[in-house]
Amino acid sequence: MTETSVSPATATIRPRRNLRWILIGVLAICLGGLGSAVLYTSVADATSVLKANRTIHRGELIGPTDLGPVSLGSHLGVETVPAERAAELIGKTALLDLSDGALVTPASIGEPEVVPGFSRLGLKLAPGQVPVSALPAGTSVVLVPITTGNDGKSAGSAYRATIAVAPASLADGSTSLEVMVADADSDEVARLAAAGRLVVVKRAL
Repeated sequence: MTETSVSPATATIRPRRNLRWILIGVLAICLGGLGSAVLYTSVADATSVLKANRTIHRGELIGPTDLGPVSLGSHLGVETVPAERAAELIGKTALLDLSDGALVTPASIGEPEVVPGFSRLGLKLAPGQVPVSALPAGTSVVLVPITTGNDGKSAGSAYRATIAVAPASLADGSTSLEVMVADADSDEVARLAAAGRLVVVKRAL
């Protein structure tokens, strides 16, 4: 019986596997799976919280469009306010300065505190009775009474005050603001304000 010979040209050549590249491939697959798991966990743990849509100064009232939602991972350990509470904060007061895009914290917005020995008064002043320059909350001012003829002449002693809520322009051209004055002066300041007989003066005290 004649044996059939196999020529070297027709013999099956098995490729030699490189163990190093196999290990690198397995490692890449593992790392990819780990990265996907971390990304999924981060997205799953993200919560919607409130941020400032504009720069809000201390003492300003919060309007309907001043706050907005932003997605934030819970693992950051930042104290925040849930986005679903946005409606509760409308009309409240900024207790701290909030820059545009800053996260809202429970301590940054709420009801303003009344300092013992002082009263908070709302003023509505005509054009020319309040400076046009910025009067952020905390600014020291002087409330100067004027005569009934509104001729700009002083009609008595002035009262020291601190801006509690920055001035805001009203539709009729007047300006509203809130000030803090000593309890002993609050009644007289309120009467003068109701009569339109107060001028806000900003000066170095």
